[in-house]
Amino acid sequence: MISTEMKEKKQLVMALKEMRKRGEITEFERNVKTDSMKIDRSGDEFTLNLSKEGNYNVGGDNRLVERFSNRLKQFYALESIKENLPLDFEVAEESETEGEMRLILKG
Repeated sequence: MISTEMKEKKQLVMALKEMRKRGEITEFERNVKTDSMKIDRSGDEFTLNLSKEGNYNVGGDNRLVERFSNRLKQFYALESIKENLPLDFEVAEESETEGEMRLILKG
């Protein structure tokens, strides 16, 4: 289990949708009742559970969970930036090279 600082469910879901769109995960399933999510990445399964502190924890195979968690955090940050841009800014270009995401803003 890896503890994260991810708190906003909306950005987390948006990050997972973007990962699915890019083919990084196969599918994810939300359980609203337990405030958890189950993620399938081509047979590798991970879980996201809301902790008592209000952050999400990532669980799964300890050999894979750290890499997945780091990648999820990248997408979470990207979606948080997009969601919280001031009204006078917009994303002009979005690219990724060797795992490094880059946003160019226009304002």
